[in-house]
Order: sequence, then C-alpha cells, then structure tokens
Amino acid sequence: MDLKEVPKWNSPSPTKHDLPWADILTVDLARYETHRDELVETVSTALERDGFFYVVGHGIDAETLSRQFDLAQLSFEGVSLEEKRKHLAPIAEQGSFMGYKLQNYWEIKDGVRDRIEHYNFYQNSIDPVTRHPEPLQPYIGEVKTFLKEAREKVLRRILSLIDAVLGLQEGFLWSLHETEGGETGDDLLRYMIYDPLTEEESSKTNGVMLNGHTDFNSISTLVSQPISALQVLMPDNVWRYVKHKDGALVINIGDQLSFMSGGILKGTMHRVVRPPPDQFTLRRLGVFHFAHFLRGIPLDLLPSKKVHTEGHKIFESEVPTTDQWESTRIKSYGTAALIKGEEFDVEFIAGLQIRHYH
Repeated sequence: MDLKEVPKWNSPSPTKHDLPWADILTVDLARYETHRDELVETVSTALERDGFFYVVGHGIDAETLSRQFDLAQLSFEGVSLEEKRKHLAPIAEQGSFMGYKLQNYWEIKDGVRDRIEHYNFYQNSIDPVTRHPEPLQPYIGEVKTFLKEAREKVLRRILSLIDAVLGLQEGFLWSLHETEGGETGDDLLRYMIYDPLTEEESSKTNGVMLNGHTDFNSISTLVSQPISALQVLMPDNVWRYVKHKDGALVINIGDQLSFMSGGILKGTMHRVVRPPPDQFTLRRLGVFHFAHFLRGIPLDLLPSKKVHTEGHKIFESEVPTTDQWESTRIKSYGTAALIKGEEFDVEFIAGLQIRHYH
C-alpha cells in the first residue's frame, strides 16, 4: 500500500489571554526509576484532590506526537463526507464509538447541537485495515504502534504509581488492562475536532461546546494542544482552564477506576468551552487515548485495605461490569432524557446520579 505524504498540522499559537488556570500538578516520568516515592506522592495528591495531572518526561518523541495531529487532521479533512457516513459509529445500536461521530449528534442545551466530529480506533478492532476509510488505511500500522507506545511508556507506569497510592501489589491494575497471555482491554484512540460555535449558539449555551462530564473508562490521556478550551471543575467548585504545555500529556481518572477505588480517586468533571477571543474562530484538534479495563470485570471495590477503609461501596445492588458501564454511558450521553436543573442536568444509571453540567 503506497504511503502518500500527509499534510502537516499547523499548530496554533497559544492564547495571549491570562485565563483562570487550574493548578494541576506535574508528574515527570523521567524520574520514574530514581524518585518513585515522590511521584507516588504527587499522583496521590493530584488524584485525591483534582483528578487531573500533567505527565512530562514520558519518552514519546515530539515528532511522534506531532505526527498524530497530522493523521488526525487527515481523518477529518482527507476523508469525504460520503465515506465518513459509510463508517459511522454504532453509538445508539451497540454503545460503541468505533468509526465516526459526526456533528450535531448530541444536544448541548436548549436545542443547540454539538459541532464536534471524531474518529475512533478500538485497540482490538484496528485490524483488518479495510474496516477503516481508504485514505486512512496506509497509516493504520502507525496508529497501532503509537497506541502500543502510549500503553507501555505512559499507561503502564501511571497504573504502577496508582498501585502504590492504593496499596495494591505492583502490576495489579495493569493486570486488569492486559493479561499475561496478551488479552487487553479495548482501548480507544480518538481523533477529535471542534468547529467554532456561532454567536447565537454560544449565547444559548453560555459558551459551552461539550457539557461537563466524567469519562466512562479507567484512565484518559489527552495530548496537550494550544487552544485553551478545556476546563476542570476544581475542588472549590470553580471551573478553571487547563493550560497548554508543549509535549505534555494530560491525565485524568474515568468513572470505572474511580468506582473501583471507592471514590478515593476522583473522576473529575471537565468540559469544553468557547476559547478566548484570539482563538475562538479556530478549529480545535485533539488526540486522545482512553484506556479500558478487560471486559467483564465487575466495578466492585479493589482488593486494597485503603480502598475498603477509606473508600465506600458505590453500587448498592447489582454491580455493572466494565463493558456494561461503558456501552450504557455511550448510548445515553447527549441523547438521554435528562432531569433539568440550573447548574446541571441529571440522569440515573445503575442507581447512580450522573450529572451533565452546563
């Protein structure tokens, strides 16, 4: 298969506006072998307080990260709408994001639909390449290599640090993501792009482009990019912006790991809002890695003394499994009939109140 030259992504300039930035801690994985105890302490503080932290020193080359943005751009600008429609994700049918989610699928607020498009690769479904749009097929090998590198250099080491935070045997959480025989959770690599809201749309949503939510999975990784639109709901209940750091990754905890930690690890609310004035006409391109537990694992408390003494049981009746929770949240997000509120709307899944912040 011939490899064609992929147009380069031109990274936008960071905003010059002084925004209310979130005070998010940084974990330097270059110190993983030499200052492990310090990193464990930082991860513990970050995840019990904020649920978010930066990762630097991860060992993934800047060129590799930049290349992922090139491929992300190709997936939106190099694939026709006709072909995208042939590869629509079976969101409502199967609770899966495999393929394209096109714009206007979700409701943001008061009839305003989203302007978000994404293309999703599932780790266990990347082969055969023919299931992907033809313009992307020559690059599937690169995608698989990047996903493997992200798992080994970032996910595995972060999970090991969290093992220490929770008092688990080293490698325990990794074993719930990959068995010794090579069976893995169905990780998701996502390319995502936001088109700007119109003035009318923005006025109706108060500038919100993606409602405040927690992620559905175990660990989420965002490659930091320059357009300032991601906000985190901090412990003082104030939304603050995540500041861009060149070459950094932004890590947060998803529902499933938060549940299994008994709520000790914080699955933090985050949302995307209209960028500041020097950026709000720009398209916002993103690259994400959503790690998943193995299928069929009950979302019950981890075998940790700390979890059982300091945490609490999340589900009072039937405990959903990892894949049940994921598919249910995918099916209902942005489409379910919600109980409306001033600050957030509510739905109930498995007896839990799920908030969707405006």
